[in-house]
Amino acid sequence: MKRILIFLIVLFFYVTSSYAQTPEKSGEKKSCLDCNKIYTTEDIFCPQDGKKLISQTTESDTNQTTETATSQTTEADTSKITQEVKAEESQETSESTDDEVFQKVEKYIQSANSLREIQSDYIGALDLYKKALELDPERPSLHWYIAGVYWKLDNHKKALEHLEKCRNLMPQIPEELNEVDDFIGKVAEYLNVSEKRTLATKRINDRRAIMEEALNNFKDKWEEMVLVPAGEFVMGSSEEDFIPEEMPQHTVNLDAYYIDKYEVTNAQYWEFLVYMERTGDHSKCSPSEPLSKSHLPGNPYRGYEYKYYNFPDYPVTRIDWYDAYAYAAWAGKRLPTEAEWEKAARGTDGRRFPWGNVWEVRFCNVGTDSNLPVTVGSFEEGNSVFGCYDMTGSVSEWCNDWYHPEYYYNSPKKNPKGPLEGTGKRIIKGGSMFAQNVYKLRCAVRMFGEPSDRNKSVGLRCAKDTN
Repeated sequence: MKRILIFLIVLFFYVTSSYAQTPEKSGEKKSCLDCNKIYTTEDIFCPQDGKKLISQTTESDTNQTTETATSQTTEADTSKITQEVKAEESQETSESTDDEVFQKVEKYIQSANSLREIQSDYIGALDLYKKALELDPERPSLHWYIAGVYWKLDNHKKALEHLEKCRNLMPQIPEELNEVDDFIGKVAEYLNVSEKRTLATKRINDRRAIMEEALNNFKDKWEEMVLVPAGEFVMGSSEEDFIPEEMPQHTVNLDAYYIDKYEVTNAQYWEFLVYMERTGDHSKCSPSEPLSKSHLPGNPYRGYEYKYYNFPDYPVTRIDWYDAYAYAAWAGKRLPTEAEWEKAARGTDGRRFPWGNVWEVRFCNVGTDSNLPVTVGSFEEGNSVFGCYDMTGSVSEWCNDWYHPEYYYNSPKKNPKGPLEGTGKRIIKGGSMFAQNVYKLRCAVRMFGEPSDRNKSVGLRCAKDTN
């Protein structure tokens, strides 16, 4: 009996001693496997990077059990624990709601932005951006941020890799992609010759695939022309409009002709450029075009590499009059005269707009909220009586004539073709999507530009004789 009593007493002290060594809940220490920081907290996840915290013993327990733990814990045990923790994290992530994932991604981004912008800790920021990317790999802004960090770290190849992903994930609208395209051009300057050549080749091949597919599917449609019958029509504006260069309003008689149903698209113009590059044949170009003329569209700041030209069904823009003339001749056509363009747009009854005399913004691509290109032929309600699309809105179009503000006072009544001698300016017809007021969108509006001018608002359509 005495032995039993002694055993119970010993057992009691052992149990109470064990409980006394267990830390209280409020003082429990936890560590993060990723950042290795130790916290005294009741939280489950690391405040720094969101990883699950692992419980730790108190400092006194650690000192007492270090030798035992070291002898009993093997590398295999450690690996097993790590795998179990990651498995739990994976399960929690899959079970998390979209809102929880979004909030975690936002937290990573905010922390990374702080490291990058305030502390210039690009490596630390990159690590957090990557953690966010694991949760939301389809977010364009994350690829943009990561590209920026790689740029700062002089890793240009990685920067380009993420910029390409950003471009592909963004809304495919040229104006939205401008900033990305500019950044890519900036980064590409630091590539070596071989890398630049590889990038250029990729751009050419990517565009070729896009254009060839579009031409296979839509070339016949885009090359449709409408017949404008011979006869009279009312040209110019009356005194009530009081626009001197459009006066006097007068009757013009034209022979029958064909005119393009649609504005010339990027894909059609691309095919012309491929021919020019392959042959170097300028035999059909204007005799007055400058020597060594390149027909690539664009401007000094954003040339043909501009993303806009990857959209095969958009109207080609930023082409000068020489480009328009050369394309039309290559296509077996010509540029319309000013009179031909205006008759095709307004019909024979002198209407103000292709559809009638009352302005309808919904009939064309124009306006402060709509200054983005769209597929040619998207506004059927805005067609002219002859079936031509986009003769108001979209882009303005080059005509063949020289411009003179008083030409109407002396122009022939039959088939006028503009001043016989050069004036330094060529006619542009049709208000574009960038027009600032309705007056600029009338069929009778007369605009002009130097033959070498290139503008994002100007494209072309072609005409052809009936015989």
